[in-house]
Amino acid sequence: MNKKILTIIILIFVIALGILYIIDNNNMKNNKHVIFSTWGKKYVPPDKKDPSNTTNIELENLPKEYSLEQAVKDECFIITNSKIYNKNRLEEFIQNTGGNTENRKEDTIRIIEYTREGDPIITEVSFKIKDETYTLSGKPVNKTTYIVKRDNTRDRFAEEQKVTVDEDIPGEIYTISLQQGCEETKLSIELTAQIQYVDSNSKIYDSINICSYLPNVEIENSSYFYGKVIESKQNYILVEPNEGEQIRKTADKISIGLGEYNDALYKVGTNVKVTYTGYVMETYPAKVDVIKIELKSAENFEIRFYDKQPRTDTKINKILDKSETNNYDYNIYLYDGSVNILINGEEMSLRNALLENKITMNEIIVKANNDLKDKKITGETYKDGGSRVYNYENYTIIKYHTLKGNRDVYIGTKGISINNIKH
Repeated sequence: MNKKILTIIILIFVIALGILYIIDNNNMKNNKHVIFSTWGKKYVPPDKKDPSNTTNIELENLPKEYSLEQAVKDECFIITNSKIYNKNRLEEFIQNTGGNTENRKEDTIRIIEYTREGDPIITEVSFKIKDETYTLSGKPVNKTTYIVKRDNTRDRFAEEQKVTVDEDIPGEIYTISLQQGCEETKLSIELTAQIQYVDSNSKIYDSINICSYLPNVEIENSSYFYGKVIESKQNYILVEPNEGEQIRKTADKISIGLGEYNDALYKVGTNVKVTYTGYVMETYPAKVDVIKIELKSAENFEIRFYDKQPRTDTKINKILDKSETNNYDYNIYLYDGSVNILINGEEMSLRNALLENKITMNEIIVKANNDLKDKKITGETYKDGGSRVYNYENYTIIKYHTLKGNRDVYIGTKGISINNIKH
């Protein structure tokens, strides 16, 4: 083969590679279903991912409203004024990436510190193993690095809201360290070597403070999930975790022991919140060490009342008749409007939510009592046996509890009272 033909073949090959690169690059930009690797796990872009799991989302793409409950579920290490959460996850990160570890592993931890005003400041620390190598004791060793990202954009009182990234923290001369003192416990990335600087323009390496907390704070190492009781016996219950719960990736049925002398009864179909130690025994059904069981359907919900405008006449409709379900021995009424409920970001009619057991009327009343106690709303208790009125901004809830045995509930326009309703 002469040199001219060989040159033409090589040129065609180079051009073909260039075209393939351009096509592949465009696909990466335009294809919404590309899966990226992050945190040592697979990250599926927002239109395909589990909406209740934000563990794998990049720091910059976290939702603006990143709640404490979500952060606990995402296994972040969390510091509040009175508690720290998921310290076991921090200890795991130190074990995986610390300088004294024989085989350091790639890992990432998200750390959240809450200000006095309750605003989260988020720091993400990653430990990465590079493809580059250096020689140590005559053997090639991979270079490593810590990467620290800080995000204070949710801190309302920060002098400057921004996200900063420090990627130049060589793992060969740094290690993660948790130091407990009399006044505070401090997490930092400590410099472990003496540096000889060539000139005054060289970067100065120094220890990096990550976070700190008081030594006497309460440690909360628990996890929790929501689910439904699908089998109930005297000494155990079987719970099916809700779709989207992290534990469901391990098992779709969780067996929970109640003890030999248990006297608590959990009806099949009851919604529960199960708080456990964080360890899951991978039997089938899986088992957990339970801290507490609560009759609870969701961490956050909100009544959405829509007033009828213009009002021509006052109308009372029945939301739910007690004959339609075994859950209630009273009726639930709607007074002059319509009512929905927002549960974990999903809005639906209150009727459907009650029938599908996604929320219970008891939970709504318990929340109303707490709102009244916390002075978020106003209310009144009547001397007819204990009926109560809960006045929200644009609607009112009335829960009857009369000496004659009336236990009905009314949800209606702002300002209605027991005297307004004929029952």
